[in-house]
Amino acid sequence: MDDIYKNNWRAPFLITILSAYFYAFMEWLFFVTKPSSLAILTPFEKLEVLFITGGVVALLLLVGVAVIWLLTRRAKNPKWKVLAYIPSAFILAVTTLILFDNFTYTVFKFGVTSSGGVFRAVYALGFLIVFWRMVLFAQRTALRLPKFASTLTIGLLTVSTAGILATFFSLNPSPNSDSPTASTDLPDIIILGGDGLSATYMSMYGYSQETTPFLEQLTETSLVAENAFNNASSTTASTTSALTGKEPILTDVLRYPDILSGNDSFEHLPGILKRYGYHTVEIGVPSYVDAVKLNMLDGFDIVNNQSLNRPASALLRKVLGNAPPTYFIQTITERVSERLFHIFYIREMNNPLAGVTSPKSRMSDAEKKDQIIQLMDEADRPLFIFAHFMDTHGPEFSSPFQVFSNGPIKDNKRWSVAHYKDALLSYDASVREVYEYLEQTGKLDNTILVIYTDHGYGYAMNHRIPLLIHFPGSTPAGTRTNNVQVLDLPVTLLDYLDIPTPAWMVGTSMLGDEPPADREIFAIKTGSPKRITPPFHKIKIVQLTVCQKWYALNVQENEWRSGMAARHTSTCESDMLPTDEEARQRILEYLEQHGYDISSLQEESE
Repeated sequence: MDDIYKNNWRAPFLITILSAYFYAFMEWLFFVTKPSSLAILTPFEKLEVLFITGGVVALLLLVGVAVIWLLTRRAKNPKWKVLAYIPSAFILAVTTLILFDNFTYTVFKFGVTSSGGVFRAVYALGFLIVFWRMVLFAQRTALRLPKFASTLTIGLLTVSTAGILATFFSLNPSPNSDSPTASTDLPDIIILGGDGLSATYMSMYGYSQETTPFLEQLTETSLVAENAFNNASSTTASTTSALTGKEPILTDVLRYPDILSGNDSFEHLPGILKRYGYHTVEIGVPSYVDAVKLNMLDGFDIVNNQSLNRPASALLRKVLGNAPPTYFIQTITERVSERLFHIFYIREMNNPLAGVTSPKSRMSDAEKKDQIIQLMDEADRPLFIFAHFMDTHGPEFSSPFQVFSNGPIKDNKRWSVAHYKDALLSYDASVREVYEYLEQTGKLDNTILVIYTDHGYGYAMNHRIPLLIHFPGSTPAGTRTNNVQVLDLPVTLLDYLDIPTPAWMVGTSMLGDEPPADREIFAIKTGSPKRITPPFHKIKIVQLTVCQKWYALNVQENEWRSGMAARHTSTCESDMLPTDEEARQRILEYLEQHGYDISSLQEESE
């Protein structure tokens, strides 16, 4: 037996390589068969992701094998060389944990993320048992590998290395390589986004009940859009528009888990502000309002309480750039670390879905407000804070107040309007506390305070939404009566700061003249992830808003609807409004302009 250990020094290297590719393949298969950033890639790009990921994982593990092998090379007892199988055993144990978690969560709706207390220890003990069994399994299997295993591993590494080198030599310089001189004279910017706010229910927009009493006062000294509309029904897509000034159809970020890619990853407001010296912070919701998950690069310094100063990720980007394999490797690495940290009681794992559906499972709005104040207290340079408050997120609303609702908050009915109005009061109170802090500390006259939302109540796109900007010195102030949209926000902020607006931002500044009364505003609603099929893939509805009228085409069912936005304050005469036929044609042109095949819609309508 000792001779077997001595003469099979290649064995741990071979089994480690095969284990790495097995792990990469199983994760790749999971993501490529469900809605993800991989699902929309071409077949060649998908294979490229697989082989580059397998190669990177294998090379990293081989370093560990080589170190262990060198340390145990001169051991008197050859059986110490079993330690060289630790890297392969670890990756096999990790693969087992991930596969088991995928299965239990998919079939039984429980897994690592939902485990707590002693059950975390059960997972940890199970992982250690599997790890030790995998050490023995890897050793036995490696010593019995067929002769072609060497050829297979060399072939896999050759293909992967070719892919890595091709990606490396095709890298383009970062579009943000040229930075302006940083300035400390710029004002702080605080964007206080509230989820699902509809102007119809807000007293700042004339609602009969006092749901937003402080915001109602704030309108007197702020620039207010009377008729603003969102560009997407989903939070991820809408917040992306608010940060990039781009339409969702341009970035192809229509819902979570869509990501930015190519230059889109670098083209955004926080990236511009960071290069001008801002300390940039996102206080959102893990996964759904999360610049890391969105693949928004070189923008935020801190996202959801996590610093983005990550040397390993920076090194990976230097080698592979902003290519799909880079994001995939980061994603699967995070999946492993989240689960291992959770079961070994190092850090609790977030459940993204619970974070948006259960108020008890997420950071409260009060905590977010306190974090904003703390950041302001500690700031030594201009601050840009993009916060997303969740008390007003449906269908279960949250509020410390009970003014409009009957019964305890825990008895919420789904989409209860009464509880929604209480949640509006909660949001209004959070804004008031931030404002009063700024006022008391003398920071108000050096802060831009923005009130906005991602979409209307019930994910609506045809409701007017709030958009208010309070500038230092309360100027400029007043109203914009013609239609504006969420993606006008970053352009407006850059205009005020006298920072050149990049050509890729398609919004219009609110500081100039009124936009045209018949301005066209497009918005997109996505459908069920199970219905992602050509020719429209994720898109379910495309909506066009002109003046007070909205037109909506369901491209999956070829159904048409139109109607009037409630309480619109700048109505147009009927001759300024497109007919339904004209609006439908405009929507078809919009889709065709962005590369969608509209032939099925044209054929059915004829």
